[in-house]
Amino acid sequence: MDQSLSLTIKDEEFIFDYRRAIFWPKKQVLLTTDLHWGKTDYFQKHGIAVPDKVFDEDLNRLAKVISDYQVKTMVVLGDLIHHEKSLSPELIERIASFRENNPCELILIKGNHDRYTVFPESWGIVEEQEMTVGDFFFTHEYQEKNKKFQFSGHIHPMMKFKSGSDSFRLPIFMLSHKSCLVPAFSHLTGGQDMKLKPKQKAIAVTDDGLMPLESS
Repeated sequence: MDQSLSLTIKDEEFIFDYRRAIFWPKKQVLLTTDLHWGKTDYFQKHGIAVPDKVFDEDLNRLAKVISDYQVKTMVVLGDLIHHEKSLSPELIERIASFRENNPCELILIKGNHDRYTVFPESWGIVEEQEMTVGDFFFTHEYQEKNKKFQFSGHIHPMMKFKSGSDSFRLPIFMLSHKSCLVPAFSHLTGGQDMKLKPKQKAIAVTDDGLMPLESS
């Protein structure tokens, strides 16, 4: 099973990575979405026992992706933070250290979870409501009126699979001729089950690699 898959979109190469990210080689841009930093801490403060290692694994995975692709710019398609009250002193310091150790420009397309957050200067974030680069439009929520090819998050797309009497769900990249829904980067997220429609295709994400799927 391949751990990455190269697709051509609007005459540009994009590399889909099983670590729930997309790399745009020409621009040295990494696309991610729905990182939900601070979610473990937020849950813990509300009496839900979520182990810290979940967040540790997310950060380690992101650092490895940035390093592997020698990323110059990371574009987060919204929901970088889980809640404005997630910004504890410990989280602020931890992410500041992460940013120092993994230097790249960080552009945040603000999502609904980011709406009321005042981000620390130490995180070095460039905030945008949306962004257009050439033939591509980057947004948190898909915008029907925009005619450029869209990359978006928010939905946390997933798909159900069956194997005999067992069933399971996997995150997916969902693609059509005009858009790509990117799965949540954070492992500590639910998701919305999707079904393939005509002329759509999906790339399911497993722990070992990617599984391309096409509508019949």
